[in-house]
Amino acid sequence: MKSTEGSAGSGVALLVTGITVVSSVLTQLRVLAVVGLVLAALLLVCLLLATGGHTVRRGAAGRTGQAGRPVEEARRAGVEDMRAAWLHRQLGILPPQQRSADAAFVAARLAEFPRADWDVARLRLHGRSLWSVRDAAGRTPLHQEVEARLDRVAALLSDLTDEEFDAHRGQTDDRWLCHADPDVRAAYLAGGCEAVEAIMDSISAARAQTRADAAARAAADSLARERNAALRALREMHRPTRTRDAHAAWEEQARRIGR
Repeated sequence: MKSTEGSAGSGVALLVTGITVVSSVLTQLRVLAVVGLVLAALLLVCLLLATGGHTVRRGAAGRTGQAGRPVEEARRAGVEDMRAAWLHRQLGILPPQQRSADAAFVAARLAEFPRADWDVARLRLHGRSLWSVRDAAGRTPLHQEVEARLDRVAALLSDLTDEEFDAHRGQTDDRWLCHADPDVRAAYLAGGCEAVEAIMDSISAARAQTRADAAARAAADSLARERNAALRALREMHRPTRTRDAHAAWEEQARRIGR
């Protein structure tokens, strides 16, 4: 009887122990599950925040880029408008653009270099021929050379003509001048200032080149005069010798006749 009660007690104890262990395991699993859910939720929140921040930054960058493009376009427009007005003032009526000219055709236009002794009509004729191939030259390696030559011709013309250039003519595009964004308006005006500075530089460079060319021609003329004098002296030294030799020959012939 006691043995049966003991066995029953042991079974109950084992059952209680098993239930306790299982309950503990289940409790730990629930804790782990809760922790896992919490970690997963935190990870999801971090991913959402990172994605949202990237989207916001990308959107802000896009808006900044969109805002920057009109400003840069306005600055370039200011430069081009001022320079075009300057060239138009110096060259007069500009011919239409030839868009199909190749590099060889453009090079032929550049072959003749303007001289300081050219008059207004000849300089303008040369400048207009370059203007007509300006767009086509933009697709050739000669683009920069054409632009530089146009600046030189305009600078030379500015010293030969009496009329002044009115900078107001170079800032008349209301799309930029009256733009709603003050930064765009400022960029357009700043581009005009850059163009005027470049115009002044081109005039100074043309004048310096003209002085250098004049000095080179003066030096060449002086050397030519010195060489001519040396050749003339050599010729004068030869003439007495030739006359003396002829006189000696005449005397020898007379002596022979006198015999």
